[in-house]
Amino acid sequence: MPRRRAAAVTAARPEPRVLPTGGVLLNWGAPGHWDGRVQLPCRYCGCLTHLRDDRGRPADKVCAEAQLAEVGRVVQAQAAQGLL
Repeated sequence: MPRRRAAAVTAARPEPRVLPTGGVLLNWGAPGHWDGRVQLPCRYCGCLTHLRDDRGRPADKVCAEAQLAEVGRVVQAQAAQGLL
């Protein structure tokens, strides 16, 4: 039986979805975002969480989305002032 060609994987990280309110909804469906062994303090709020960001650091999904939205607001404000 002939071997099948493997499908090329082009996007390792899906693009975040933009919410109607201007926030961002991150996709943390990959198994690497969950550590069932131990809870660690979220890097943003300090509450214990099993969730991990893309770099393996403990972070609640909601906190990471709020931080990303804040960074976006700062960048937009600086761009509006001609600083970027």
